[in-house]
Amino acid sequence: MTEIKGGHTVQSFDQDLKRLTAVLLEMGELAVRQLRDATRALLERDDELAREVIAREKDLNEFDTRGEEEAIYLLAKRQPMGVDLRTIVVILKSFTELERVGDESKKVAKIARRMILDEADPVEAYRNSFTRMVQAAGNSLEGALKALRERDENLAIEVAEGDKLLDLEYKDALRAIHEAVTVRPALLPVAAEAVLIIKAVERVGDHAKNIAKHVVYLVEGKDVRHIKSKRLAEALGKTEPQP
Repeated sequence: MTEIKGGHTVQSFDQDLKRLTAVLLEMGELAVRQLRDATRALLERDDELAREVIAREKDLNEFDTRGEEEAIYLLAKRQPMGVDLRTIVVILKSFTELERVGDESKKVAKIARRMILDEADPVEAYRNSFTRMVQAAGNSLEGALKALRERDENLAIEVAEGDKLLDLEYKDALRAIHEAVTVRPALLPVAAEAVLIIKAVERVGDHAKNIAKHVVYLVEGKDVRHIKSKRLAEALGKTEPQP
């Protein structure tokens, strides 16, 4: 389509969308970095790194504000329809998901700072499962952002379905913390904060899954937010029905 609407060409609108998407992806890179730095600060007992994560939270908030303002401006200026409208809606929702990833990472960093001062930190009890959790959450977030950038519906489905693996690691970490407290009841106060940490990482996975489902909506025009991830491919006709 090459007709001019409101004095602007479709090519110009495409450039606007590319700029908005670029802002989102830059925010996404920072969100992934925040997650990995916050958890590394905990595992390596690095208070300076934890401070940096907390200080960078404002940068994510600025991305969120800027992205929302630009998206609303595009909605008002272009009055898009169809896939263009879905694109802006999905980008808006994804800004919110990434801002919440930042909140969870900041939470981890703040608790890490408290744990660094506490020699009774039970981190060794759940280090292995926690490390796998962080890797899975980071990979899911990167995968969701790649799916959005490339409008790759199949990758989005893969990311959403992969959330179950993170849930399993979360349960393993929770079990390890419980066992540590059973052996050493004195760990109970700090173990409670450890639970908050692994829950924060599990929620990062949820936000990645949400972005992935937004991508499916963008490509298919079908709202799949309330479809269970394990049934997503089936609901979209990508696989045979499961028994």
